[in-house]
Amino acid sequence: MKAPVPILILDNSISFGGSTQSLCYLLRALNKDQFEPVLVTGQSPRVLEENFTCAWYHYVPKLPWLNNQIYKKLAAFRVFRFRCLRKVLNLLRFLYWIVFITIPEAVKYFWIGRKHKVALVHLNNIFGSQLAGILAAKLLRVPCVAHLRDFEEVHPITRFYAQLIDHHVAISAAVRNNLRQLGVPDNRITVVHDAIDLADFSAKADSSRVAEEFGLVPGQLAFGIFGRVVEWKGIREFILAVRDVLVFFPEARGFIVGAPSEGSEEYYRAMKQLALDVGLNEKIVFTGYRKDVSALMNLMSVIVHASNRPEPFGMVIIEGMAMHKPVVATRGGGALDIVIENETGLLAEMGDVKALSRAISSLLGDDEIRTTMGHAARRRIEQKFTSRRYAFQMETIYQNLVAA
Repeated sequence: MKAPVPILILDNSISFGGSTQSLCYLLRALNKDQFEPVLVTGQSPRVLEENFTCAWYHYVPKLPWLNNQIYKKLAAFRVFRFRCLRKVLNLLRFLYWIVFITIPEAVKYFWIGRKHKVALVHLNNIFGSQLAGILAAKLLRVPCVAHLRDFEEVHPITRFYAQLIDHHVAISAAVRNNLRQLGVPDNRITVVHDAIDLADFSAKADSSRVAEEFGLVPGQLAFGIFGRVVEWKGIREFILAVRDVLVFFPEARGFIVGAPSEGSEEYYRAMKQLALDVGLNEKIVFTGYRKDVSALMNLMSVIVHASNRPEPFGMVIIEGMAMHKPVVATRGGGALDIVIENETGLLAEMGDVKALSRAISSLLGDDEIRTTMGHAARRRIEQKFTSRRYAFQMETIYQNLVAA
């Protein structure tokens, strides 16, 4: 019997969001007789111990959009308002980053990969910030697969990085189109949708304790938006839609389930203030970070996705559908791969508060449609978005790259 093939997985995220959750589902379902994952990530040791059973290394990488205080101070000088001088500053910053951050990071990954004799490097997140991982794959002389979980900026640098990668995994058709804009040919792109472990999302989830916590009585209508509280997730649009929905369903409650990402704490406070300003402080519940997501989803009559820009995928959508819930999602990005309009949910134009509130209200007002759509939603998840199906697709990609 052949020994499992070691794979180095580099995840440069530091907050536990959709990309890391999706990776967790993948590694949980991966065939361990075939592949042995070795994970390097910035997630905290506590998160790693709770969610990952594979070999892992805790390493917090420096990220250009976080670790740039010196650059910000320099760029604030008036002299760098001149375009030519700003270009010089950006070039110097890029060279500094390569020499003092990227290369040492690549060497660290190289030694971990060499220790485990890995046969492939898997980049989990946008590759524009994963040059160290690309270089490590070159040093190890193994293929590199990039799992693109967000849209990359179409820029000469990202075009160059894209050509250094052996194969790209796009989490939706919208992300695949982004890769095409970067000059990646279709034969080096595979669309592999994110997925979930159905065992984590069951309509039998006990919600009684949560209902008591938030003062919901049996039969009371509730609808909610789940995920990180950041501007592009459409939290503002959701709050304004709640105001319109409550005109027709005054006893309903709106829920915002999630915490702010690092750097968006001010936005979180602003949204709480907005709810207060429009008179919804007792009608909208800000739960903060929760682990009992399935229990909270089970309380909802409708799950809402309100992103005001195209979502790369939309994990919350498939989680809600797995809970037998109809969804209202905005029309764009990954939602178009997931939701079958008028069958598993409804779509509203991005940023259109009135359209969002109409869609929510139409579902809240019809028990039969909610039930029918909820069952259809669950069937679609069982057919297309299970973690085992997801893992099988990734295993095929791994096998082909290693064999080649």
